[in-house]
Amino acid sequence: MMKNWKMTSGPGLEPDDDDDEALQRLMRSDFALEANDRAILGKPRLLALRDYDRPFIRITHAVSDDEQIARRGGDERRDRHAVRRLIQGLGEIKTLAGPGTSEDVDEFVAKVFAEAPNFGPALEALRQSAQVHIRGGARWLQFRPLVIESSPGAGKTRLAKLLAETSGLQMVYLDCAAMTNMSPIISQDGTWGNSRQSDIMQALASSASANVIVVLDELDKLRDFSRHGSPKPSEALVGLLERHSAASHMDNFLQLAVDLSFINWIILVNDMTRLSQPFLDRCKVIQLAPPTATEIATIAAREIERRGLEPELVAAITKAVQSGKITSLRTLHKLLDAAAAASARSILH
Repeated sequence: MMKNWKMTSGPGLEPDDDDDEALQRLMRSDFALEANDRAILGKPRLLALRDYDRPFIRITHAVSDDEQIARRGGDERRDRHAVRRLIQGLGEIKTLAGPGTSEDVDEFVAKVFAEAPNFGPALEALRQSAQVHIRGGARWLQFRPLVIESSPGAGKTRLAKLLAETSGLQMVYLDCAAMTNMSPIISQDGTWGNSRQSDIMQALASSASANVIVVLDELDKLRDFSRHGSPKPSEALVGLLERHSAASHMDNFLQLAVDLSFINWIILVNDMTRLSQPFLDRCKVIQLAPPTATEIATIAAREIERRGLEPELVAAITKAVQSGKITSLRTLHKLLDAAAAASARSILH
């Protein structure tokens, strides 16, 4: 692991003028060339080049067209060009991004907590895990797979979006309740006529970073109706959560080994008993009680102020919470969205 490097500026900086923008492009170009020469599969490295520091990684080997055709059983497939683009995208050098120091991690978690205080235990678990990786030498955001169990409407999906937005990492959101098989998560065999690449592989191929956040929303509701589907589909995902096996994951569609060990997994469920025990054993599991009326009212007051809505709404919503008309954060946010829309219409007219 990398130790004793200090992160400085990076590609997220906004140029002040045209000259600065040209300099940023030049630094990115130089970085890409140097990183391509020095990258090693599965081994993070840090390149400090003219104040442009960034950890980077190679997540798969380069594959020639002939080798690709041989692996996938012929060259007459209609998806040949799509596969080539996908492999090219995965073969590009990937950065490792997000909060890269202990202080950055604490600041990142504090910002999210300010927006979602009811998820304090989950955020603390994420913070502790990320700090362990930082102490181990990481200079990017990495945390143990996190399972969050709570009642419907607690705001889990909103939390995941906040984590991605605040960290600056790309989020791959998968609604597992709408799935009928595992292919959006694990690619289907590339030799089948109806095969397809997974959404995760597609996202990694287009992403500049390898440590994306993958959100499996309502994984407990996924039903796999494929021929060999399991009653607990999460059993098939165990290999993605173990660092050793994830580092050499064989993608069925591409017939290519890809390092998925830098992915940050967030699993959102209402009932974790529907997940397999081996899957849960590889995650940090946080069970959250439904938000109390006081917590909902507190969140409502903060949201009303943040959105710039009429302060009088606080008393009205607090009364609705106390009377039991608002019992979830999902209902609260729908009401506040409607109030914001109404306020916007009144300004336009």
